[in-house]
Amino acid sequence: MSKKLAFLFSAALLALMSGNAVAQTKTYTVGISLPEAQNPFYVLLGKSAVETFKQRGIEATLLSANADVNEQINNINDLAAKKVDAILMSPLDTEGPASAVKRAHDAGIPIFMVARTLDKRFGNIWKTFVGIHFDEIGKSKGEWVVKNTKPGKVAMLLGPAGALVMVEQDKAFRSVIEPAGYKVTFAQNSTQTRENGLKLSEDALIANPDLVAIYASNDDLALGAAQAVKAAGKTGQVAVIGLNGSPPALAAVHKGEMAATVLLDPIGWGRTAALTVADYLQNKKEPEPFVTFQYRMVGQADAFDLIPPPLRERLGVKK
Repeated sequence: MSKKLAFLFSAALLALMSGNAVAQTKTYTVGISLPEAQNPFYVLLGKSAVETFKQRGIEATLLSANADVNEQINNINDLAAKKVDAILMSPLDTEGPASAVKRAHDAGIPIFMVARTLDKRFGNIWKTFVGIHFDEIGKSKGEWVVKNTKPGKVAMLLGPAGALVMVEQDKAFRSVIEPAGYKVTFAQNSTQTRENGLKLSEDALIANPDLVAIYASNDDLALGAAQAVKAAGKTGQVAVIGLNGSPPALAAVHKGEMAATVLLDPIGWGRTAALTVADYLQNKKEPEPFVTFQYRMVGQADAFDLIPPPLRERLGVKK
């Protein structure tokens, strides 16, 4: 090889190596779109995802829809306009954000779902769903009611209308309790706040003073329901069942103010979702279409041990 050819070969090799180094040190940006800013579940999930992205050297922008589908549409459009490398989202409902998500997908931005998804007919516009089988949760809550109460009237605090996690749980819950002799006499959609749980449960108890159970789609609604039940002097008579396993809800279950909740792990959930996105961007690892997460029904016997020890005194619980 002549000196000139050797020089050109070395220069080309150096350029190639430099290009690989740039590619390997690329800073990726990810947009995170969550449905609610006040819901403790999404607060923990969002913080966990952001921290995990940071550990992987990825810049993350966290946006909340504040329970407003139009705001989530704007958030998705803003992230697409910024040309983020990926979007991790939990849609407020199954339909509303779909057009914005499709535009982002068509612009070449990979979409990842966590905790909730759009309707299945839009399934071709996201890479994976990090979540759970919502119908199994509804079934588990129904089985708990059938096992631990006598047939009677049930109120359902359904959460946001149209959200897949709510719709599938609702159907599965009813499919278990109704054949067992229970009757849903009150069902209402709302944002998932303690205030709504209190107000709706007060209404339900006035209309149906002989309720045997109140199904709540999250722990905040359940804690409001427990407050209404206590004010009506019916603690222990009306079983209140929540979802998420937040420390305040676990404390309420331990004290007997709530009957049960479904323990999820928003911190682990956020971490898993972020790692799935990071592996796709940095390692070109294609995810499975459905990354499943586990859950657990928690009653009074187990609640105390699941409350983080540093929070027990603050929540006023003892063994």
